[in-house]
Amino acid sequence: MSQVKIECEDANLIATIQLPASKSISNRALVLNEVLKQKNLPARTIENISTADDTQIINKALSEPNGVIDIKNAGTCLRFLTAYFSAIPGLEITLTGNERMKQRPISSLVQALNSLGADIRYLENEGVLPIAIKGTKLKGGKVSIDTSNSSQFASALMMAAPLMENPLEITLEGNLVSKNYIEMTQSMLQEFGFESSFSENTILVQTEYRPKNTENLTYYIEADWSSAAFFYEAALLADKADILFPGLFLNSIQGDSIVAKWMEELGIRTIEKETGVYITKGKTPSTSNFSFDFTNYPDLAPALICATAGASFIMNAKGLSSLVFKESNRIEVLSQGLKQLHYRVNCTSSQLEHDGIQHSFYENSVINTQEDHRITMAFAFFSILQSTIFLSESESVQKSFPNFWQEAAKIGVLLKIDTTGRKKK
Repeated sequence: MSQVKIECEDANLIATIQLPASKSISNRALVLNEVLKQKNLPARTIENISTADDTQIINKALSEPNGVIDIKNAGTCLRFLTAYFSAIPGLEITLTGNERMKQRPISSLVQALNSLGADIRYLENEGVLPIAIKGTKLKGGKVSIDTSNSSQFASALMMAAPLMENPLEITLEGNLVSKNYIEMTQSMLQEFGFESSFSENTILVQTEYRPKNTENLTYYIEADWSSAAFFYEAALLADKADILFPGLFLNSIQGDSIVAKWMEELGIRTIEKETGVYITKGKTPSTSNFSFDFTNYPDLAPALICATAGASFIMNAKGLSSLVFKESNRIEVLSQGLKQLHYRVNCTSSQLEHDGIQHSFYENSVINTQEDHRITMAFAFFSILQSTIFLSESESVQKSFPNFWQEAAKIGVLLKIDTTGRKKK
């Protein structure tokens, strides 16, 4: 197995960290801007767009919609593009991806779209990529979608709805995960001029354009709360921490801003400044036993699970069922990594528990991140505890946080050796 070495020079973290722009908001903004163009409406000027790989993939696909499009391992791109392309009459596209992407289910979305008049067919195996899409005018009306694996199925339908003949009523089936991302989509539809409602398990999206403000056609992308979670983790593991995040705000459409509340319980204070958010060490918790439900916040699980382990807190992480369908099976990969660090771990298909005790000294075994960006970032900060950690790779961070290693270096966490064994400059 290839490996990279991560070292930490200091346990006092004092820095200004430049977080990436939100990938989730950026990807939605790009799709909604194309919806406006398809309806011959004034597009928005998008500022501070994410430079993450996923956003570059979706941006290129929307800019050059032809032939075979390889979305690699970008689940968001798969779902959003499938719905959008299917609603563009005359367009013929094939979507494919890497081997992991070809294992991630999409049948619920395809079935829903085809029931609305789409023409989507599987080219190899039923229910997964690659798929061939022939765009057509979708009729709208009523449709049901299973959101027990991903809320992105619903978000994809919501953003394609303004291109349909009639308003779209979506019934959500199964145990809804990541509800806050549907709420983000609803908020952004409103900002881009399309009204929608969301109550209990029903979403209704209108096709008419009714902008709130026709004077300001600029849309600014917030800094990313999901990425901030890893530096909250670092702060919890350090002896001292004073970190400023410019462009990050507590009043956010990003549900993952709940990490500020959760980390307050663990002993990290969050203070909102005029230019962003500042975090520092707060009171030591009165308990060492914590339980968090990640049903609506699955992207926070790697950081919080690793943070609590490193801080010697007992953790019961619930609501993890959707982690099986991420870039890796995150329940399995987190469990294996923590066991290599000598924590006792118990997990099921929706839950993970660890005891917060490192029962033996870590002996430089390589933690296999499965090329999953959030796993890589979460385990990298264990170097704060033990000065060195070995990971199987370091490049996966490009998916969501391209400047992660540069920002981590500001708090003394250094990528020392690349996969060829050469010293990093």
